[in-house]
Amino acid sequence: MLYKLIAALPIVLLGACGGKTSGLPPLTDDRYELRNDGDCVLDTGTSLLWERKSGEPGLRNWHDTYSWFDPTSSNGEIDYRGTEDGGSCKQGSCDTWHFVEAINEAKLCGYSDWRLPDRDELYSISDLSKSASPPTINAFAFPFTHADEYWSDNDYSFQPDSAWTWSFQYGHDRVDWKKEAKFVRLVRGTASALTPVQE
Repeated sequence: MLYKLIAALPIVLLGACGGKTSGLPPLTDDRYELRNDGDCVLDTGTSLLWERKSGEPGLRNWHDTYSWFDPTSSNGEIDYRGTEDGGSCKQGSCDTWHFVEAINEAKLCGYSDWRLPDRDELYSISDLSKSASPPTINAFAFPFTHADEYWSDNDYSFQPDSAWTWSFQYGHDRVDWKKEAKFVRLVRGTASALTPVQE
């Protein structure tokens, strides 16, 4: 009996890494609705509205990178603000704070409350079934996505100079220094359902 349990364990563990986010509908094309001529996409599974990147030059070009920066983020004497203008972009200061400000000033899809997503929100659009051929995301909803790391808004509490990223190469989170240049995809709204990232 013990032999059978040990033999079945790898199958159970592999099943836990499937491409569906538990408790949400599958990450298929019909879960997503394009808005504003394709500038944004609504995830009907979570009710979150996401920025869609563009292949054209401009504010939302998918090749632009940003350092993690938030001038309001601090904790007493410990500096959590990150690094200003440490990425590579064609418009404005290349950090997360100034990018969010620029998107809100432009009123993308008619809204001015865009923000960095948290790890759970990034996880909700990550399709782990695509791990053999990344990026691990729905190509219809998010056609301009690098198989690489994107910033979340989550600080790493044990190291003030670092924050959590989400990898669309492997479909998992990782901590990195805020000074590093990463990709960014903004979100707005409050999720109606989310599955927490498993630590």
